[in-house]
Amino acid sequence: MSQSNSSSAATATAGDHTPMTVAYLMLIACAMMWGSNHVVARGVNATVPFEALSFWRWVVAVMLLFPVCFKYLGRDLRIMAQHKMSMFLIGFTGVFLFSVVIYLAAYNTTAVNTGLLNATTPVWVLVFAAVLTADKPRLGQWVGVLIAGAGTVTIIAKGDISVFARMDFVSGDVFAMISAMVWAAYSMLLKRAPKGVHPLSQVFVSALIGLCFLTPLYLWAVLVDGEPFFTNLDPAWPDLLKVFYIGAGPAFLGFLFWSKGVSIVGPANAGVFMYLMPVFASVLAIIFLGEELHLYHLGGIMLIAFGIWQATRKKR
Repeated sequence: MSQSNSSSAATATAGDHTPMTVAYLMLIACAMMWGSNHVVARGVNATVPFEALSFWRWVVAVMLLFPVCFKYLGRDLRIMAQHKMSMFLIGFTGVFLFSVVIYLAAYNTTAVNTGLLNATTPVWVLVFAAVLTADKPRLGQWVGVLIAGAGTVTIIAKGDISVFARMDFVSGDVFAMISAMVWAAYSMLLKRAPKGVHPLSQVFVSALIGLCFLTPLYLWAVLVDGEPFFTNLDPAWPDLLKVFYIGAGPAFLGFLFWSKGVSIVGPANAGVFMYLMPVFASVLAIIFLGEELHLYHLGGIMLIAFGIWQATRKKR
């Protein structure tokens, strides 16, 4: 889950006595797990259909979340019932739509590219805010958007801009860019989340809403397209472990660590740690998948990093 849940996570438990160092370690671990999501997905793309991966990931997460959030649900369900449309949109974009698009990206391009292009989310938040709200960006922020956009184009084109004239680019790179846009939309929708709801209750209900759409997609793949129930791998246990990790790690522990970390260090400080996601994704992809880091990646990284800094820095 990219992944900016700061508006909901900020409601986490007050009066926490967790040491600041532990909070920072939690946020680093969260960024690593969210970054590893692309890598593990890329590692199972030949054996596990993306529909099955999306479905089982959230089934695992829901099963782990329920015992943890059960004590909050009685109160929180009543509050969320008064904000049905907001909760529907949050679950539809953050769980269903993002899962589908990010795994289409991971299955059709390298994990390095997926991680780097998905890191442009802050830029898309700025663009959507300019179009859909009264919050108009400053000139310096627009400059940042253009610079980060140039970095995105550099990675998609692999340093050769003529690929756009030939329409010769990898579809997975386009899906990765769309996933950043979807997560940006989800992040903006979080501002409409009902107040006073525990973050764990919110992500649990969001997951259930997302599963309402992931389930028919999964059943169609199995019953109509003839995809395997889970995996083509025999024996299946290596893929079972990987999918369980995606559900228990990025979807469950990642959110718990993010929620706890934000409640201690604050949303602004926590947000900086999300820039570690593409770093972890790239390093893990090189180590475990044997992917290569090319010169155009480095150029794209520098442009995206500088663009995000320019677009999100506070005006002095």
